[in-house]
Amino acid sequence: MSRSLPTALKSLIKAPTFAARPSAVHTGKTLPPGRQSGPLAGPGDEKLNALFDKIDQEAKDRKVGWNEWGCFATATLVTLNASSSLAALHRHSVASPALRLSLEEKLNRAQLMRETGLKCIGFIGIPKVINNLAALRAAVEEDKELVQALPTEPRRKITPELLPRVEEAANALWDNIYTPHSSKLLKILGRSHPDLPVFIVDGEYGPLFSPPHTFAAPNPPPSLASSEEPPALEPVWEVGRLRTSLVAVASLRAQGGVGPQVTSHVWGLLKAASSLKNAETQLDNEEIGKRWLTTEEGALWVVRTVDGICEAVEGAEVAETASRESKL
Repeated sequence: MSRSLPTALKSLIKAPTFAARPSAVHTGKTLPPGRQSGPLAGPGDEKLNALFDKIDQEAKDRKVGWNEWGCFATATLVTLNASSSLAALHRHSVASPALRLSLEEKLNRAQLMRETGLKCIGFIGIPKVINNLAALRAAVEEDKELVQALPTEPRRKITPELLPRVEEAANALWDNIYTPHSSKLLKILGRSHPDLPVFIVDGEYGPLFSPPHTFAAPNPPPSLASSEEPPALEPVWEVGRLRTSLVAVASLRAQGGVGPQVTSHVWGLLKAASSLKNAETQLDNEEIGKRWLTTEEGALWVVRTVDGICEAVEGAEVAETASRESKL
């Protein structure tokens, strides 16, 4: 077999799914072409930085930290397949000289973005995630010190002895999000295909959506741990219960056409309050911001902010980033 595809086939693959054409309904109107084969072109860095600055200020006004808005902004851009805009978010949030971040702070933010991208698999599939994690990696490699510090060991290698822990974590997360409808929903999914609930719960809510420290060695989930074993510590960059709901809402809203799933995960976001520190205790600004995100007002802000990112990136003129896209 030839190592190179025929020219005609290569050209077809690179072309949009269908060409622009005159409207048959409105005289003089041209309908846009179908989806492109490459990543979505977005605005230039200047406009993106202004957008990220605006979101950051709105977040600070609401006591919402970067880890939360950076999480759902990352999920939005991965879903849009906006590789250059995702790289711009990394540079804005990690590499900006004005931030004066320590290596540890840069590492935490880079790992949160990487972990968020991985979790998008459960909502948008693998291909876009592969493309955008590669683009994120390329952006991280611009900082030699940072890329050398980035962990390289996998956290989700499931061995036979871990299976009971993974299953428990999966069902606990599923119930936390969907109770009192969790059992009913599994039956509905099973009517569509008997393996659909199996794959979703055992394949995604366990090893993908549940934080690995809740099921991986050395510490088992709390219900399996003895009273003498200390609880596993959650990394500050971990995409835990609240952030997983933020990823879900952002990914589903940004891809469009899946309104019922957006609704169910907005409910999941509101219910994430149960995973946060007790409101009766003294909360710092970060915890106050997290709790606000689980309110109706907070959910409205998240969805509207996702919409704003989509408008800025999808509505950008292709010419603004044509040269930058070619470099990626």
